[in-house]
Amino acid sequence: MRKNIAFLIAIIMMISLTACGGGDLKESEGDQQQQEQQQEQQQDDTSKGEQKELELASSIDLNIALGNNQRTITYQQSTPLELPSGKVVTQGELKPTWQYIQEQLGITLNDVTVQDQSASEMLEIAAATNFTNATVYGGNGIAEDFLSYGPQGYLVNLNDYMDYMPNFAKYLEENPNIKTAITAYDGGIYHVPYIAEIGNYARAFHGRQTWVTALLDSTDQLEDETATLEINYEGFWGNKRHDKNVIELQNAAANNNVLDRDTALQVLVDYINETYPDLEKPSDLYLGETAQYDIDELIALWRVIKLSPNTLSKVSSGSVVDGAVISPFFVRKSGYREDVLRLATYFGGQRVHGSDSYGSRFYLDENGELQYSYAEDGFIEIVDYIKDLYAEGLIHSEFSDTSNKDDFRKEMYGKDKEEGHKQFGFMTYDWFASTTAANEDVVAFLPPLTTVGSSDEFIYFLENTRAIKPDGWAISAQASQEEINAAITLFDFFFSEEGRIVQNYGIPEGLEENEKFVAPDGTEYPKFKQWVFDKAQEFKNGDISAFLRDFMGSLIPIGYPKEIGFELQYTNERGQAAWALHQNKNVIMTSYDAENPLFRLVPPVFALTEQDLAKIATTSVSEDQVDTMFLYITGDYEADSAKAIQQLYEDAGIDKYIQVYRDAYARMQGN
Repeated sequence: MRKNIAFLIAIIMMISLTACGGGDLKESEGDQQQQEQQQEQQQDDTSKGEQKELELASSIDLNIALGNNQRTITYQQSTPLELPSGKVVTQGELKPTWQYIQEQLGITLNDVTVQDQSASEMLEIAAATNFTNATVYGGNGIAEDFLSYGPQGYLVNLNDYMDYMPNFAKYLEENPNIKTAITAYDGGIYHVPYIAEIGNYARAFHGRQTWVTALLDSTDQLEDETATLEINYEGFWGNKRHDKNVIELQNAAANNNVLDRDTALQVLVDYINETYPDLEKPSDLYLGETAQYDIDELIALWRVIKLSPNTLSKVSSGSVVDGAVISPFFVRKSGYREDVLRLATYFGGQRVHGSDSYGSRFYLDENGELQYSYAEDGFIEIVDYIKDLYAEGLIHSEFSDTSNKDDFRKEMYGKDKEEGHKQFGFMTYDWFASTTAANEDVVAFLPPLTTVGSSDEFIYFLENTRAIKPDGWAISAQASQEEINAAITLFDFFFSEEGRIVQNYGIPEGLEENEKFVAPDGTEYPKFKQWVFDKAQEFKNGDISAFLRDFMGSLIPIGYPKEIGFELQYTNERGQAAWALHQNKNVIMTSYDAENPLFRLVPPVFALTEQDLAKIATTSVSEDQVDTMFLYITGDYEADSAKAIQQLYEDAGIDKYIQVYRDAYARMQGN
């Protein structure tokens, strides 16, 4: 039980004064002085840890909406789950993690969520009903709403309760950048965020290693190819990095602007041998720690891969697949289409996303000024390059079709030997653990070398790193004091050692008692029992993350600090090698405390005032411009160049839009 967590008792003296009325001025002043002394004494007691016991509500209502009924805190599986203890969890009950939390805190947790409702829909209804239908509201992508609703009085200001949230308060003290990122414009903190493995790489480049070696290191596995490719891409680097540019060489060798496999391959191999004489074999330009390719050299390889469907379908399936379609680059799902735009980073270091969110299109330039990437000259120029790559067939044809709900990674990597399967993919941008598990031939690639900012130095750089998420939960100001007390007790629990462990790894009976998982850097983490792996295999094809979320109730995107130990211990050998590769080569990543502003993460959302929102409402900057950008890339929106997209942003009032966010960011930084 945690009902012994201290809480400041409401001040009685004010009520007494009101009830008494009358009295002369001197008596009132004396009473006021006495009241102030009592308040000071209570604050002193607080600082000494001598506060009185919290009065907690026996139950609270939780509305945690994620738009996916399997991901809420209620067990929604038709198949019961038997825990190691023999206890069986059935549909409609709280998931095991939340049953455990309920028992530990002695607070009944009532899930009042509409199970398949999105977080934004949930908040819209909550705001319309004055946040009276639950004590706690949580979900994904709603932090900006919390920062807005909080100062309007709808949500509890957690600053008033920091003395009673010692674990969370300590975390913020140790991580001041996180505190800044969640502070509203009035100085209040109204939500606890989901904080994802700060200081670690997120997604990176992965590809099939045997495709590279089969094409570049010998002719033994080459099949006859008839595929051709019409040239659109003209190259980016020119002779800035080397005397010769491989794209220009391939283009010059093309026949009437049409490239075939043998020509593209021969040019690439000759170029590698001449430009990199110290490499033992041509594939070393792309694979492992010797990798040192730039975006032009990667695109030259993509061309060869696109032109080799017979060879590569045989390498992966065992025989030539008639009509095989090769996608040199693909995204995991159409909902992740903006991962294609991450390629812009490697055309001279253009920043794309300032935080780990597709909606985070603001970043800091070298002068520390907030910029909106999607409307910038440099970014717009690169959209034309990406359009050229799509026109050459180097990007999966359906990557941006949001009506297509297929898992492209599963299609491109997971069905090599299925009869009749014709779709094969080479490279994607995704997580180490799950992507290397998708196919035994898939390994991580170092990112293309690029310059960044005003520097001429070519470096390895990934801007997609773990960050504060725009997810979390907050407490309704309409709740009773006892309900608020219970809610802050719940919130603080997730920042205690016990709470952090159960949210990251699940209930104790799923963990080894006397054994730890030791990470490659020597850090020790709780270790899963074999039961977790077995059940994940039974119910989720081995996906530990999905099993813990959908069946156990851990890893729900509410306010807690996620740690990397969960992910590392279910990562296979190739995934572990991926971590080591990036760490050993010191791949630079963005962070909250980077000295160079260009490498500094920005908050996932911004604290906007009602005046800010009113100004934004006079603009028409929205996803419409983004949708049009993808239509342009895929050839479904006719324009002479991507400058037409930039003009759409200008017509929508992008300058005013940017200024609102610059002002909000300055406030958050205390400027």
